[in-house]
Amino acid sequence: MKKLYIVLLLTASFGASAQQTQRNTPAAFELRQQRSLWQRSGNPAGLQLDRPYRYSQLKAGYEGYNGNFHRPQEGVSGNRQIVETQGGIFLDSCYLTGSFNYRREGIKAASFNASIIDPFRGMPYIIADLNPSDWVQQHYQLQFGIATPSYGRWSWGLGASYNASSGAKQRDIRTENYYYALSITPGVIYALAPNQDLGLNLRYANVKEEAAMSNVNTYVDQTYYELLGLGTAVSMLGSGRTNNYEGDSWGGGLQYRYSGKATLFLHLNYLVEAEDLTISFTVPRDGASVLRRSWEAGATVQQESSRLMHTLSARYYNRHIDGIQYITQRDNSGSQQGWMTLAKYVRSTFKTTEAALDYSIVGKKGNDDYSWLANFSVRYRKLNDEYILPYSFKRTENAYIQVGAKKNFRLGGSQLLVGLNAGYNRNLSGGYAYNGANKDYVVVTQLETNDYRYLASDFIRAELPVTFSFRIGREKKNVMFVNGYAGYTKAESSGFDHRIAYGAAVGVNF
Repeated sequence: MKKLYIVLLLTASFGASAQQTQRNTPAAFELRQQRSLWQRSGNPAGLQLDRPYRYSQLKAGYEGYNGNFHRPQEGVSGNRQIVETQGGIFLDSCYLTGSFNYRREGIKAASFNASIIDPFRGMPYIIADLNPSDWVQQHYQLQFGIATPSYGRWSWGLGASYNASSGAKQRDIRTENYYYALSITPGVIYALAPNQDLGLNLRYANVKEEAAMSNVNTYVDQTYYELLGLGTAVSMLGSGRTNNYEGDSWGGGLQYRYSGKATLFLHLNYLVEAEDLTISFTVPRDGASVLRRSWEAGATVQQESSRLMHTLSARYYNRHIDGIQYITQRDNSGSQQGWMTLAKYVRSTFKTTEAALDYSIVGKKGNDDYSWLANFSVRYRKLNDEYILPYSFKRTENAYIQVGAKKNFRLGGSQLLVGLNAGYNRNLSGGYAYNGANKDYVVVTQLETNDYRYLASDFIRAELPVTFSFRIGREKKNVMFVNGYAGYTKAESSGFDHRIAYGAAVGVNF
C-alpha cells in the first residue's frame, strides 16, 4: 500500500505542467484554497465539485523560533527544515490529489517529557523527568484523495494518509520514539438537485507510538515522574521504562451544499478515539487508557462576483477526553502469568470547547488572481480539565481577535505579495488548584503551574508574510517563488516576555 501511495503522489505532483499558466501563481493558489470547500470538509468525493484543475507545487524551507513565552513542554528555541510537494491531476474522468511533507525539527531545552514525541496530542499519561533536553525529530506525511465523476446523482471518493515520526531525546533520561498513524476516508455525494448536494464520509485511523527510555550514564539514576493528570504523579528513580501506545479511531461527517447567488456549505463531523498505554514488552502491564470524543459543526457562506469574493465562516468544536487508570497486581503464583488487571476507573476528564467566526473579502484580478484581500476573525477557547479524586482542576477561558490584510503588487512580469496580521488574546477567566498529595513535586509547582500561567496569559501578536514570484522556463509557464515571514508575540503577564518565529522557503509551481 505504501508503494501505491508513492505512485499516486508522484503522478499528482509532477504530471501537471500543461495547466493554464494564470492558475499557478501564489495568489492563485490562495484563491483555490478559499474556494475548495469540499476539500476542506474532509470528504474526498467532493474534489470534483471544487472547480478542480491540474496543478503541482514543490518547495523547501527553513523555520525557527525562540523566546520564553511558551508552554513548559515546548522548546525554548528550535528550528525546522521542511520539504513539501502537492498536486492535482485528472486520470481519465477521475480527479486525483496527492501530497508529501517532510519536516526535520531540532527542539532546544524542552522540559518534563521523556516518553512522547508530541506531548499535546491528547495523551496525558507520559513520563516527565527533571532534565531540560534537546530533541531531534523527523516527520513524514503522505496523503492522497481521488474522486470519481458523477454517475447519475452519485459521486464517490476515497482518501488516505500515512504519517510517520521519529524522535530522540538527547539527555538522560533519553528516549527513542517511533510513531505512525494510518487513516482511510471513503466518501459519497448525492445530488439532491442541480444546485444542491448532500455528502457523507466515514473515517478510520490506527495509531501507534513506542518509547524506549534509557540512561547513557548508568552510574547515576535519574528521578522521573509517572504523570496521571493535573499534577498527580508517582515519583520514581532509575532509567525510565518502555511505553507502548496503541489506538484506533472511528468517525464520519455530513455535508450539505447549496449553490445560488451565494454558496452555502454546512458540515458536521464526529470522531471517537481510544488509545491504550501498555508498559513493557517483556512483561506487559496495563498502564492507562484514554477515550476521546469530539464533534465539530460549521457553516460557510461564499459570494463571488467578477470583482469581489466574500467568505463568512462559523465553526464550533467540542472535545471530551476520559482518562482511565488501572489497578494492577503482579501474579506471584506458580503460573506466573505476569500482571493482572483488577479494576479500571475514569479518574480524570479533559474538555475543550472552541468557537470561531471568520470573514474575508478578496479584490479579484480576473478569475484566478487577486489584487488585495482583508480578513477578520474572532476565536473563543475554553479548557476545563479535572482530576476527580482527590479533586483538582485547571481551567482557562480566552478570546482572540485578529485582523489581516494582503496586497498583490505587480513588478513587471513578477508579483510581490505583502501581508500583515495582528491579533490580541484576552484571558476571560481561569484557575488551577491541586488538592492531591505531594504538593511540592515539581510537576505541580513548575509543570502544571507554569502551563496554566501560559494558557491564561494575555498577549499581542503580529506577523508579516512576504512572497515574491516570477515566471521561469522558455515558455514562462512555471512560477518560482520565494516567501518569508516574521512573527512576534508579546506576553502581558509577569514571568513571560516574548516569542519570535520566522521562516523562509523557495519553491516552484508547475
